Amino acid sequence: MPKAFSEEEKQRIRERLLKVGRECFTRYGLKKTTIEDVVHPVGIAKSSFYLFFESKEALYVELMMSELPAMVQRLVDVSFGATDDTREALILLLRAILHEIETNEFARIIFDDLDQLEQLSAAIDFDEVMKQWKTIFEPLFQAITEAQAQGKIIAGDPQEIVQMLGIIKVLPMYRDKINPQQYPRLVELMSQVIADGLTCRAGKGGKG
Repeated sequence: MPKAFSEEEKQRIRERLLKVGRECFTRYGLKKTTIEDVVHPVGIAKSSFYLFFESKEALYVELMMSELPAMVQRLVDVSFGATDDTREALILLLRAILHEIETNEFARIIFDDLDQLEQLSAAIDFDEVMKQWKTIFEPLFQAITEAQAQGKIIAGDPQEIVQMLGIIKVLPMYRDKINPQQYPRLVELMSQVIADGLTCRAGKGGKG
């Protein structure tokens, strides 16, 4: 039977589990991280972990949902919040996505762990997570919707457009296989191609 903890101990342990969990997910990814990896540095038994989280996936989701709102707001602030030129805003947004991946270790795990969605869907209430995900990304969806209403971005589901913008993440995934001198040029070229594809037809009055 798990040890009974005081409320103060529960708070301290929960904070430690979140901290250690973040470190483990960053180092190993969701799939390879075990509950033993998380509880050992905290000094509690594996059975005690379930007093705080239903699963390692639940711990991951809490970390992800706590990280994403500020990340999404940063993306909006440095793109659509920085210029009225929609094409430029999209290029800035794509650069900002790469910056998050390259400078924020947990963001890199969120973007790059290709197995995580399948694993999460099998372990938690995935529909509820997706509702939270949509709420978190609403500032970005709204910016795209407003640009569409002004005829500056092609018609289409804003959520699908955001997913398409995520294609930029393939570059850092293969950075070690790309010539270092070419990499910045590929970043700029890919950003321009994606931005052009979303704005050119809109700018000519097309419906997408």
